[in-house]
Amino acid sequence: MATLDGQVIGALYAAVDDPACWVRLMDLLRRQFGVESVAAQLLETERDMLLPVWGTRDSHSERLGPLHDSWANSPANPRFRRPLTPPSKLEIDSDERCGDLSVQDRRMLFDGLARCGLGPAFWLSQQMEDGRNFTLIFHRVADDRRDMADSDEMLLNALAPHFRQAMRLWTRLSTSEARAGLAERANDAMMTAMVACDRHLRVHWSNAEARAMFATPSMLHLRDGHLCAPSRTDHERLLALVQGRCDHTVMAIGGIDRPALHIRARPAAFLAERPALPRDLVLLVMTRPDLAVRYAPGDLAMLFGLTMTEATLAASLAAGGSVSDFATSRGIAEGTARLHLKRVLAKTGTGRQSELVRRICRSVADGKIVL
Repeated sequence: MATLDGQVIGALYAAVDDPACWVRLMDLLRRQFGVESVAAQLLETERDMLLPVWGTRDSHSERLGPLHDSWANSPANPRFRRPLTPPSKLEIDSDERCGDLSVQDRRMLFDGLARCGLGPAFWLSQQMEDGRNFTLIFHRVADDRRDMADSDEMLLNALAPHFRQAMRLWTRLSTSEARAGLAERANDAMMTAMVACDRHLRVHWSNAEARAMFATPSMLHLRDGHLCAPSRTDHERLLALVQGRCDHTVMAIGGIDRPALHIRARPAAFLAERPALPRDLVLLVMTRPDLAVRYAPGDLAMLFGLTMTEATLAASLAAGGSVSDFATSRGIAEGTARLHLKRVLAKTGTGRQSELVRRICRSVADGKIVL
């Protein structure tokens, strides 16, 4: 009786969070089943066809990848015209047994596979929670026309419950990592510095704006992974803010002989049920009120229907400039600049320059802090 190698199960679960383990898993499966090729594929439906969106294979097949893919991973392969399996169903099947393949499909399949150096296949497939299919597919050598043997099916049935659970974990982890990546990119695009630290000021996360701030000696900086304020007094005040030992949630550092920094502390109570993070985590939101923001004129032109000259004026005003400054920089009369401003106010539906600036600041125009 065939027995599933315990190393296969270990490698399967290890691959959930370590991409490097997939090839080792494929190599172990190739040796266990005695086949020419083992591949893992994530498939989704597009234009009524199953198409691979991710895949990996054993190291032997990797060297022969271009030959194998020349037909087996092309739209000519009738396997990709099969319907997706019903939700949550785990499927063990083969080219010979599959009811979705006609006699003509099988003939085309065997001939096409032979041309790219592969024999018939059998597989283990699981529909994922997002509707896609994850498949382990095993190809025999090109001149071996045998169907899936009883011993092969027995091994796949032994692997099936581990495969199902590992794929659930893999999907959830991949989804969480993708969402975290999206959130990270969104936070890095913000002009507000954000830091997550514990009550000892040890930093657990920061966005790009905060990391840029740490490079400025007169601002908050890092020492051995901990936040440090420029002076001992400010440091004690920051520590009290983070530890909740004061009756307010905001504070200011500097502002007279050095740049001002405004800080708001928000307890990250929603993370309390995540044991991987400290329970006392605090999110610090920080801004430099003395710095101007330069908005992209092209964005303002598109968003408010302005000409580029009008958009450049609007961007200059939003950055703290005056109409006179704009006129000087453009080499035009101040009266001409005010005519441009009048048109900008009309197009943006604003009546005053302050209202225009507020509307620009609330827009999605790309802005960069001017140091």
